[in-house]
Amino acid sequence: MRSAGEATRVRILAAAKEEFAKYGLAGARINRIAADAHASKDRLYAYFASKEELFAAVTAQWTVETSTETALRGDDLPGYVGRLFDNYLAHPENARLQEWADLEAPDVMSENDLRSKTLRPKIAEIRKGQAEGHIDPAWNAPELLFVITEIARTLALPYGGKTSRSPAQRRQTAVESVRRLITSS
Repeated sequence: MRSAGEATRVRILAAAKEEFAKYGLAGARINRIAADAHASKDRLYAYFASKEELFAAVTAQWTVETSTETALRGDDLPGYVGRLFDNYLAHPENARLQEWADLEAPDVMSENDLRSKTLRPKIAEIRKGQAEGHIDPAWNAPELLFVITEIARTLALPYGGKTSRSPAQRRQTAVESVRRLITSS
């Protein structure tokens, strides 16, 4: 059973995730997060010293969860894109958080930045897939990772949400696009 303090922290993180997904770091308000978490601002600040620290905690949580659920393997990049598509479809707030992190983050991530730490093993897997002949070696591995992430995100959550194609059709398009993209020409 969780302690009352841990339950409060979990509620704060959940409320913050929703707030940051809607408004980003700059637009998010601590008052709304505290109210939605049924916690006082003082309690929130007891766990997180600043809004930036809270955003970092939320980012860490969804990044680790998504990376674990989607597991990029260099021998199955199309499968990874399918799993990432499924994750975005099930958790659209994760896609929005990623967009906000991309928009509001500094242009250059430090080596200790969580996103850098998360990206490094994925890039290593892509390079491994290239060395083993599963992925066209002409690709720059970090750029390929960003391209396939955007394919999954854009097809899972089309802009405006209006499309005549079913999620299954869009997923198949994402998977097949990546399959063709990584094939040597």
